[in-house]
Amino acid sequence: MRTIFTASRPSRATALGAILLLATAASGGTTYKVLHNFGAGSDGQYPAGGLVVDAQGIFYGATSGGDQGCKGQGSGGTLFRLMLSGGRWRESTLYCFAGQYIDGFPKSGLVVDGGGDLFGSADAGPGGVGDIFELTRGGGGWNFSIIYAQHGGGCLVLDQAGDLYGCIPPGGIGELSPGPDGWTYTDLTDQTTAVSPLSWDAKGNLYGTDLYGGNQRCSGGCGTAFQLTPDGDGAWTYHVLHRFGAFQNDGILPAAGLVVDGAGNAYGATWSGGRYNDGTVFELTPSGGRWKESILWDFPPGVPGAGPLYTLVLDPAGALYGMAQGGDPKCGPCGLIFKLAPQKSGKWKYSVLHTFHGPEGADPFGVILNSNGNLFGATYAGGKYGYGVVFEITP
Repeated sequence: MRTIFTASRPSRATALGAILLLATAASGGTTYKVLHNFGAGSDGQYPAGGLVVDAQGIFYGATSGGDQGCKGQGSGGTLFRLMLSGGRWRESTLYCFAGQYIDGFPKSGLVVDGGGDLFGSADAGPGGVGDIFELTRGGGGWNFSIIYAQHGGGCLVLDQAGDLYGCIPPGGIGELSPGPDGWTYTDLTDQTTAVSPLSWDAKGNLYGTDLYGGNQRCSGGCGTAFQLTPDGDGAWTYHVLHRFGAFQNDGILPAAGLVVDGAGNAYGATWSGGRYNDGTVFELTPSGGRWKESILWDFPPGVPGAGPLYTLVLDPAGALYGMAQGGDPKCGPCGLIFKLAPQKSGKWKYSVLHTFHGPEGADPFGVILNSNGNLFGATYAGGKYGYGVVFEITP
């Protein structure tokens, strides 16, 4: 089971149901479709994170539970592919993890480079510590290799040169660069303990959030948003953009990372705080050498959704999409997918695209957006067998 952090939120449940369920969301006209149910016997169980998509529109991900089709190779989890073939979505296992002290257990989603190679992180690998791995095509199949075994990591992101950046110990944010003798680690800063995926802006700056730290009116700190800028000599400078809990009704505990638009504005979400203490969606805008935070949405009582956990996605029209806890109270609750759209008035309109009930999935990770404007994602649980699903939402 995955643990995000300990706090007093409603528990979530796993439910069983039909293999393929189409549902109309509350917003009207939106359709939800299950593309794959995990746990049929020849695939993995319990997705370990969201999806990633390559240039051909093929989806990849990881599961934390084993694949019975691995034929004794281990049950530490899997790496999988989901592709459209002959009008049907077909899932296949690309790699089976052997588990502790060997290659570990995948702990989050993957990233994919321009050549279709996959990268991810695992817990409890060689020596009992985490590792960062690569999965490449070759020899008619897929080849797995550990590229950094000293420590685990996460919140990975690639640059255009194929270097990896992320929450890679022993520092706070580190870089892994490929070379003829393997991968070289460079510590960029130890001023952050980020856990959510990092993101880029158009100028090559990195952005992220710390769940804790910053204002100490929260136990352990209310969290921060930060930026890392390259100095041109290989070094990076760390900047705090915002310390959460800075004013009354400010959000606190930013479990989600940041997404940056073309103008350099950053958007994110806090798990708690806000006017109703159910979390917020916010915007950080650069202004005169400083950053201004604006609260776009306070999750209020009586409106489905609360406590967003995963990084938002931004569409070309400037609308934001994400997951939130809450939803159907008979299902744990099992969570929902929401949309937040800017209006001419300057306000933002909130709508629920899909509420999870269990049979069609439960406990979603964040979503990704394709060129047609459709949303795709994975749930940790629910579905026909109770081990999670991959889904599509068509607005």
